[in-house]
Amino acid sequence: MKIAVLIARILLGLIFVVFGLNFFFPFMPKQPMPTGAAGAFAGGLWGSGYFFQYLKVIEIVSGLFLLLNRYTAFFLLALLPISVNIFLYHAILLPAGIPVGAVVIVLNIFLCIGYIKYYKSVFTAKPTV
Repeated sequence: MKIAVLIARILLGLIFVVFGLNFFFPFMPKQPMPTGAAGAFAGGLWGSGYFFQYLKVIEIVSGLFLLLNRYTAFFLLALLPISVNIFLYHAILLPAGIPVGAVVIVLNIFLCIGYIKYYKSVFTAKPTV
């Protein structure tokens, strides 16, 4: 299990670092803007003027911390809503990319399960001060 968690952590970290850096320093071929609902959604996020810069910084920082194995449980939680949105975007709006979305969400959930002992206190029904 330790080796599977190590491999998953490195893969997820690399995915977020590479795609995050690609936003600021394009080194992969650009994909055309999607059409339809996917294009409208992406266009709305682009139109905000800040969303993707903020998102990509979080992805890069979180991915680096996963690669360094520092504060891993925290950064897995920070990446979880991003992973869910990547999966849902591809599952609902742009089905051609569902393999990427599925890999990201599966890796994130697998790692959250692997680090479950760090989350147990969060699920305390009646916490005391």
